[in-house]
Amino acid sequence: MAKELFPNKIIWLASYPKSGNTWFRAFLSALMGGGEVEINSMKTDGIFSSREIFEIITDIDSHDLYDEEVKLMLPSVYRQLAAERKQTQIVKVHDAYSFNKDSEPLIPADVTHCAVYIIRNPLDVVASLANHNGTTIDQAIDLMNNKEGCLAYQRNNLNIASQLRQLMYDWSSHVISWTRVTDFPVYVIRYEDMLGDSLSSFSRVLDAIGWNYSQEKIKTAVDASSFDKLSKQEKEKGFFEKNKKTSRFFRSGSSGNWVNELTEAQAKKILLAHKKVMEQYEYVINL
Repeated sequence: MAKELFPNKIIWLASYPKSGNTWFRAFLSALMGGGEVEINSMKTDGIFSSREIFEIITDIDSHDLYDEEVKLMLPSVYRQLAAERKQTQIVKVHDAYSFNKDSEPLIPADVTHCAVYIIRNPLDVVASLANHNGTTIDQAIDLMNNKEGCLAYQRNNLNIASQLRQLMYDWSSHVISWTRVTDFPVYVIRYEDMLGDSLSSFSRVLDAIGWNYSQEKIKTAVDASSFDKLSKQEKEKGFFEKNKKTSRFFRSGSSGNWVNELTEAQAKKILLAHKKVMEQYEYVINL
C-alpha cells in the first residue's frame, strides 16, 4: 500500500554503519508484510552501493570503471531506477551525502521523496562496527575518526570490491553531511529512542514520511521486528548481509554497552573527535 503513495520516488534510509538501519528496514518489511518479516528477503530495495543495481541500469561491468567514473554515473542510475519502477523505492545508504567531480550530489534530489537518517551514539557504534568488519576496536575507531573513511576500498582506484566504494568521511562529518541537506526533507531518528519507545519513534517517522498506518499495525510490525526475533532468525537461517569475517550480524542490540567494551583511552579517542556533534544529539558523556 504505502510504497504506491510516492511513485517514481526514492526514500533513502541513511546511516553510518551499525546504527540501526537493518532494524528499521526489518520494521518496514514487517509493516508492509502483514506483520511478518523474513530477514533474507526484506521488502526494501537494496543498497545505494549495489553493483547489481548499477549494472542492471547501465549494462556496464562496474569492475571495469574507476570509482570517479562510477560516481559520475550514479545520479543518473537512480533517476533511471525511479523512472522505471511504479512504486516508491526504499534504498539503504551508508555513503555520506557527497558530490562527484562535477560537483553534482550523488543523491539526486529530483527523484527523492525524503531521507530518514538514523543516528546512534558513536561509542556504541564502535564495537558493532569492529564485529561487522572483522577488525579490532582500535581499527574501528581509526575508521570512525578518518575524514576519508570508506567501505569497499578500491585497489589502484578500480572497483573490484563486492560493493561500490562508499565514502563515509569520519562519523561527525557523516552526520553533518546528511542532517544539513536542504534539497529534500531529512528526518532524523535516534537509535536510542527506537530502543526506548519503538512504537512512538517509528510512528513519528511514518507520519513525517506521509505513510498512514494504524497504531495496531505499527505495533504488530514493531513486535515482529524485535531484536530477539531478528537474532533468532539469524541463528536458525543465517543472514546474507553478515560479513564473512564475523560470526553474527545481530549482537546485543543494546545502548550504553560501550562501558563494557571500550577502554577509557578508546572512549576518549571517540569523544575527542566527536564530542561537539555528540552533544547536539544528547550524547553527553563525561569520563
